[in-house]
Amino acid sequence: MKVYLDEAGEQRWVGRADIPDDVGFVYEVHLFGASSTITDHFTVGTVTHLGAEPEDIQMERVILLAMGQRPELLPGWQPLAS
Repeated sequence: MKVYLDEAGEQRWVGRADIPDDVGFVYEVHLFGASSTITDHFTVGTVTHLGAEPEDIQMERVILLAMGQRPELLPGWQPLAS
């Protein structure tokens, strides 16, 4: 799944992670300790891509990072090549 950083309502693609497509609206990562102790929650949302024609609108499910969230915590994290 693609990972986007949400900066003041604008989404910027920053990489990919191995997140199953069938997750709900929140993806929970267990960091360490008991599974209920220390976790981080990542928002699953949608990004809309506009094409040249009205019928070219595409929506995709993505992980939306809030400011300060670390994408390195996501399984299979792969940043975009610079």
